[in-house]
Amino acid sequence: MRVLVAAILIVQTWMLGASAQTTAAAQPRAPGQLIIIVTDENGVAVPGARVTLQGATNSLHGETDLAGRYTFAHVEEGSWQLRVERETYYVFTLPAVQTTGTLEVALTHQQELRETVNVSESPPAIDPAQVSAQEQLSGIDIINIPYPTTRDYRYVLRYIPGVVLDLSAQPHIEGGGTSQALTLLDGFNVTQPASGQLLARVSTDALRSVQVETSRISAEYGKGAAGILKLGTGIGDDHYRFAATNFLPSFQNKKGWALDKVDPRFTLSGPINRGRAWFFDAVDGEYDNVIIPELPVGQDKDTVWRTSNLAKVQVNATARDIVTASFLVNWLHDDHLGFSTLAPASTRPEDSENLYFGSFKEQHAFSEESLVEIGLAFSQYALDQRPEGNAPYVLTPETAVGSYYLRAHTIARRVQGIANWYLPKHWHGRHDLTLGLDFDRLIYEQIFHRSPLSSTRDCPAGSSTCEPIALRSTFSGGAPATVYNTETSAYIQDRWSPASRLLIEPGVRFDWDEIVRRPLISPRLAGTYIVNGSGNTKISAGVGVVYQATPLALIAQPFQGTRRDTFFAVNGNPSSFSTMFSVNRDELLAPRFLNWSVAVEQKLPQQIFLKTEFMRRTGIHDFVYNTFGSAAGTNFLLQNTRSDEYYAWRIDLRRTFKERYMLTGSYTRASSRSNQVLDYSLDNLVLNPQVPGPFAWDVPNRFISWGWFPLIRGFDAGYSFDARTGFPFAAVNDQQQIVRPPGSYRYPSYIALNLHLEKRFHALGFYWALRGGFDNITNHQNPFTVNNDIASPQFLTFSNFDRRAFTARIRFLGRK
Repeated sequence: MRVLVAAILIVQTWMLGASAQTTAAAQPRAPGQLIIIVTDENGVAVPGARVTLQGATNSLHGETDLAGRYTFAHVEEGSWQLRVERETYYVFTLPAVQTTGTLEVALTHQQELRETVNVSESPPAIDPAQVSAQEQLSGIDIINIPYPTTRDYRYVLRYIPGVVLDLSAQPHIEGGGTSQALTLLDGFNVTQPASGQLLARVSTDALRSVQVETSRISAEYGKGAAGILKLGTGIGDDHYRFAATNFLPSFQNKKGWALDKVDPRFTLSGPINRGRAWFFDAVDGEYDNVIIPELPVGQDKDTVWRTSNLAKVQVNATARDIVTASFLVNWLHDDHLGFSTLAPASTRPEDSENLYFGSFKEQHAFSEESLVEIGLAFSQYALDQRPEGNAPYVLTPETAVGSYYLRAHTIARRVQGIANWYLPKHWHGRHDLTLGLDFDRLIYEQIFHRSPLSSTRDCPAGSSTCEPIALRSTFSGGAPATVYNTETSAYIQDRWSPASRLLIEPGVRFDWDEIVRRPLISPRLAGTYIVNGSGNTKISAGVGVVYQATPLALIAQPFQGTRRDTFFAVNGNPSSFSTMFSVNRDELLAPRFLNWSVAVEQKLPQQIFLKTEFMRRTGIHDFVYNTFGSAAGTNFLLQNTRSDEYYAWRIDLRRTFKERYMLTGSYTRASSRSNQVLDYSLDNLVLNPQVPGPFAWDVPNRFISWGWFPLIRGFDAGYSFDARTGFPFAAVNDQQQIVRPPGSYRYPSYIALNLHLEKRFHALGFYWALRGGFDNITNHQNPFTVNNDIASPQFLTFSNFDRRAFTARIRFLGRK
């Protein structure tokens, strides 16, 4: 801790001295020096904007820095035209500019409904300032892409190359576990503090962008070995706007006509004080009436309701201060969580969850180029699960019966503080320095109560020597417990441009937490090189070390108590084992991952962009519970013996047409494996010594594509396509012991083609958009459940199929 305090004091002293030097060095503009400052419509700096000065015989080019500035050092006298553009913004042009001075430019975010007709979207281009391996969907892309469950933004993530959704809709970035990804909402960490899951929900209509960074990541980001998921939401401007989506219910005919679902979304935004303060509010709700026809009456229905609201305010307090505050609330209730063909309604628990997240951020400009950003956020996740009744819970070879055995109450909190300082320097080229601090305080409270449960086998009819009970488990202990952790981080990141076509990003990060209690140093180095003057070919490469955050749920596992398993042979002879978990914090290490990659981007004729990339990530010292001895059921100790291995080769093609129309395609060949692939817990009934194999989300081959293009008579067509290898799974016997390791079997290949048509029209003085189409139009049988009990007559029987479905959507877009 003393090392961290000393490092912070040194960094702060250096920053203050550098800021003073920058201010003292400010001089009047030299002749021919033109400074372009680019902000958005709310006065926020726009980094990475392409700035072009077009003269009569030549042109000058550049990209804005993190403060939204670019300086043309030597502009000759003459006639120059200015053009500023960046993807997801409208192009800004100025027919004549002065060659000396400072010019402020405001770029406007693309809107679903344009304010004027004489604007054009910024065309795509190879970005020389983008070093990280990054993929992005804009808010308009998210609205346009047809995909099932559009009320949940997590389902659109599957159309980002490198992101795979598991059967629980949890995202896996580049073969990593969900907890190995750092998810940021407007710059703040919103991963569940204990489990690392992505549970925060915001309306899809509130999203302005979704970005995924998987390699060559800045030292600003840690705690996410697999990558970074950035969710950016909108804010109001000087126009009042109201939009509504899916405000009409849908119906289904599975066992007679019944309500299917209703999932309305509403957004409202506008000025509080024009030109200075704005608000934004996005609310969405969901009511689902889930029916599984294969189940008997009384066991075939589940009801789910959910709502969320995101409220934001931005105030430009002064010309140098921008203040933003937000508050997000989520509520969820599921009558029968985990309801499926193998788990009828009465066997599943009632589930209630909520999330409260609040944030405050201020950006202050100390000088013309130096910016500092400070922020504070708080989040709380709460969960309550309780069974429907008191009947004993039994797993048969065909299904589950009785009442669920687990009653749970958990609360996970995070308090986060961040500070970032951007400070440009000039020494053998331009240096864009960023320094920052991050502080997190995490608290996890848990209360679990478990009832006995049993697993049975099928005995021959009339047999008197066959024992039907294969396994009986009882639980003891498990008093209420609270686990704490404090995380502190500091980093320094440089963007060095020693030449016009070369950009190098060295950085180093320091992390420490009170559980592992070891200083962690993460060096990073990456760069890009533009091969030719046209900017049509770029090569990127980088290597970096990332340390994974300590998962509180694993640390708290020993407080859940013990389990005693009694195994019964077919003749009835019993054998018993006790299971308990323990943690020795003095022996724990931080999981360390080495990530390296190389990529080539090429602009082809007809505005086609090609990108191919290879990346490899190797992890050591990952957390895993290990058993002592080979017997099923014994003591488990949290250790750092897991090693992970991931590689991926990818090729992407993208073709952008006029306005918002686009076609994309991406193929990935990948492998995600571990030397110890099993995750043990009191609730994981699969009992077996550790085995190597693929992770449950391993996908060796995958092709995704989506597009949006115009048809006739004002109709637009959109499609999305996802084809991949099926997920791996293991086979167990009637005593829940693994008899075939993970990877021995896989689900069938997943193939889904979604095709929709949309018509935008004007009626009753307002603009509307009406869409209709088919999800899984080929009706490919994509199962979500499998019977993996090798002793069951239904072994390898797949169910819960994703079938073809017609869906419709209506959107109220308001006036221009």
